[in-house]
Amino acid sequence: MAFGTKSQKIDFIRVALTLFAITAIVAAVLAVANYFTAPIVAQSAKERLDRSLQTLMADAKSFETVSGFETRVTVGNTKVPVAAVYAAKDASGAVIGHCVEVTPSGYSDLIDMIVAVNSAGAVSGVQILSISDTPGIGMKVQSDEVFQKSVNGLNEPAVIVKSKPSAKNEVQVISGATISSSAYINGVSAALEVVQKLD
Repeated sequence: MAFGTKSQKIDFIRVALTLFAITAIVAAVLAVANYFTAPIVAQSAKERLDRSLQTLMADAKSFETVSGFETRVTVGNTKVPVAAVYAAKDASGAVIGHCVEVTPSGYSDLIDMIVAVNSAGAVSGVQILSISDTPGIGMKVQSDEVFQKSVNGLNEPAVIVKSKPSAKNEVQVISGATISSSAYINGVSAALEVVQKLD
């Protein structure tokens, strides 16, 4: 860039320094805000997780984090990330089931969900921690109770179908929300596989 006069050079430097200063101030403000809000956000997420675990395994007196599980499970042609596994224990310390946090890819983003698997190895419930999908369409996986309950009792990976199920391991997707409901079902299948492979 060519400058015609010394005054123009000074003006350019002044503008550049001003922009730099503004950027630095904004970055500092954001850093301070994050410093104070991050613990609050983390605590809120933990409380939401604790509530979900207790809702899914109401008889559990404690939950213990499990290690050594498979962190990515292949379901069909999809890889489902596994974020965490919790062993649900009764008052005596006996394991009465597991809760698996999985994050399958929905239509527009990941679906963060927890799948409860009872001591018999069957799905006993699902809780969605977070979902960002199309309102009224993809979000139906969170509001359609009939669809949500259709995975209960599964003890093997589900077969996704578009019409009425004819076998006990078949689960019908939600019409108009095929991608998100398929992701939900894949998440359930991944959780089942993880629990089956635990020692």
